Amino acid sequence: MIASRFKSVSCLVMVLLLVGGCGSSGGFNLVSIEEEWQLGNQLAADIARQMPLLQDPAALAYVNEVGQRLVAQTSMANLPWRFYIVAENDVNAFVIPGGHVYVNVGLIAAADTASELVGVLAHEISHGVARHATQQLSRAYGLQVVAALVLGQNPAIYQQILAQILGTGAMASFSREAEREADMMGVRVMYDAGYNPNGMVTMFEELLSRQARQPGSVERFFSTHPLTQDRIRDVSNEIARLPAKANLVSDTTAYQSFRQRVTR
Repeated sequence: MIASRFKSVSCLVMVLLLVGGCGSSGGFNLVSIEEEWQLGNQLAADIARQMPLLQDPAALAYVNEVGQRLVAQTSMANLPWRFYIVAENDVNAFVIPGGHVYVNVGLIAAADTASELVGVLAHEISHGVARHATQQLSRAYGLQVVAALVLGQNPAIYQQILAQILGTGAMASFSREAEREADMMGVRVMYDAGYNPNGMVTMFEELLSRQARQPGSVERFFSTHPLTQDRIRDVSNEIARLPAKANLVSDTTAYQSFRQRVTR
């Protein structure tokens, strides 16, 4: 039965390769959307057992409400997404396959305004929508390994991926091109959701400032999210091209209450 399923998945993957792959951003991807969400759910369950996640219903309701508002602006609005708060004080955020987005208490503390936190969430959501993690998985391991992995038949590779997430606070370090794509997509997601996209700029500036002042506090973020002044300039240029829109949200009392609740 397992051999039959493996053959079926392999044949499907070969068909997908012949038509140019299945990544939403056009990248090489051996993982279907359904398989990605299955893999993500398994990883999320193991992360919940081994990573300190905040269990505050009010705080989780807030971050999920904001996250869903952003997801609603994307091509994956019809899929289930979940947002989590990691009870760690270092500055970090990451996404894993299948619409699971994690943000550390330390990053929430560093985000002075709602739009700064939203800038990070929009960036991570955009990595997920572009399917950067499963594209990287496909390039790293190839057809047979990936097919076995999504069938649950390669526990060694699965444990390597899980250990990477638990150890570095992210599934992978993305390329410069992937980071730029997530920036550009994230700006548009923020704007379409009614948030001031300049929050992404000021958050990035804060992160660079912290890297200079307290490099250890942002080490995990920078190890998987290479950030430069060039990226900030490119984001600013992208924002300047957007049509003027009234009443874009920069901050809210709800965010400040949430931030105080989470960081107290």
